[in-house]
Amino acid sequence: MDASVPIFQQTLGSRGLDVLPVGETDFEGLAAACRGRLRPGDGPVHLAGMTTMAECRAALLAAKALGCGAPWVSWACGGEGRSSARVHMLAALFVCEGMGAAAFGIDCPREEAEELLGELAACAQIPLFQVREGEIVPWAYTPAPRDPDAIPCATGTDPCFITRTIDVGEELECGPTLLEDIIAAEDDPVGAVKIAIQSQDDVEIFAQHQYAVGKALCLCSDVPELLEGALRAYQGRAFYDGTGELSREELDRLAGLYGLIVL
Repeated sequence: MDASVPIFQQTLGSRGLDVLPVGETDFEGLAAACRGRLRPGDGPVHLAGMTTMAECRAALLAAKALGCGAPWVSWACGGEGRSSARVHMLAALFVCEGMGAAAFGIDCPREEAEELLGELAACAQIPLFQVREGEIVPWAYTPAPRDPDAIPCATGTDPCFITRTIDVGEELECGPTLLEDIIAAEDDPVGAVKIAIQSQDDVEIFAQHQYAVGKALCLCSDVPELLEGALRAYQGRAFYDGTGELSREELDRLAGLYGLIVL
């Protein structure tokens, strides 16, 4: 897959910002900051040199909200295909692709780019590129057919894969022991962590502890606004296992905005 490089009307460079407890703000503050740095309706946009999942997601949502079109997104990375915030480029690709990025690129040492782009191409469904000495260089590849038994998700730092029959284990509630419950669930042999979001308090508790999720995340709620709040807070790519009562219309909207995978 290849794509012509557009003439960008705006470039939003990374400031390396992250959300609490790693950074100094919450996600809504970060999203507002990104909106304030973009001109409404003026696109296409290059989101350049991203390093944290929170800032990248906030910038993607800002570009959508302001009608700037689907951005091209590049990430700065070093050894092992990770950014300075330890985000693996496959995880970044899965999140950006799910949230509607037009193309995904890497800005890394030239000697590492070929191998990393090959790894990304094995999973990507959107155009790929390399940033080389400040210039965007498209990388031609043929997208592989998507394996139905390897559905891409992501934590805040790492890629993960699920199947349509994945065992999500016991549903966790957003109470005072959520952090301990997430840590305990990480040792469970099931393939995912499932967290129920039943109130606005749950959204806030989940936002505080979402960083601890280290495997695929299933979010569950019967209230669209609550599920959306949790999806905004989660700095990865989550899935919905179909056990709730949300309409297909609502699920499609959330999938389009946040990359939610609906089984």
